Amino acid sequence: MDGGDLSQDLNQQLKVLVSKACHSPVGSQERQMAFAEIVRLVMRSGKLWRESTAYYPDSLQEMWEYCFRYIDDPEKGYDPGVCTLTTWLDDCLKRTLRRYRDRKHRQQKRHMTAFISDEGQFIDPTEMLVSPADSHTAMRIWTHLIRWVQADPDEKLRNRKCMRYPKINAQILLLKRLPPNEQSWDAIAAEFSADKKYIAQWYSRYCNSFLREWGRAEGYLENVDD
Repeated sequence: MDGGDLSQDLNQQLKVLVSKACHSPVGSQERQMAFAEIVRLVMRSGKLWRESTAYYPDSLQEMWEYCFRYIDDPEKGYDPGVCTLTTWLDDCLKRTLRRYRDRKHRQQKRHMTAFISDEGQFIDPTEMLVSPADSHTAMRIWTHLIRWVQADPDEKLRNRKCMRYPKINAQILLLKRLPPNEQSWDAIAAEFSADKKYIAQWYSRYCNSFLREWGRAEGYLENVDD
């Protein structure tokens, strides 16, 4: 299969997944699994713009969050009749990078000062930035995490219930707070008629602990005391 056939096959797979995501209820496992597969295929395709800037991972994450939130929006969403999904995502990523770049330049004008090395050489501090970690790793960890929360194999998340609001448990809050369907605390509090500050603190105490525990068990975090 030549390159053209591979691209056509990828576009067809993504088209099917987009349709599945858009026709699945927001927050459903079907929608999230479709998005996870879209992320995997797009990141593996190499069709997204790549650069070694410090803000690239943040731009990539923002691009995906935009995709998850607006893909089926009638005005901001993706139109398969206009372009391929990878083109739509790539354009979004480049716009996001441009905003970060412009912001960085403004900050540099306000704050950055160059200096002279011991050898008398003029040094630009931006040249000393370390290249970010591979974004593929971050997306792989994110997909792994979402699947773990959805499956909850040991039922630890479901069994950790909020005493003040029994309908709330750790799994529910994690799924509502993690991308791609992240909700605000105001929206969650309204849905459960709960005190926003209380459930946010409860999340910080219990859900964050579960995330750290999972990260250590999977080898993503060092096994150190909190």
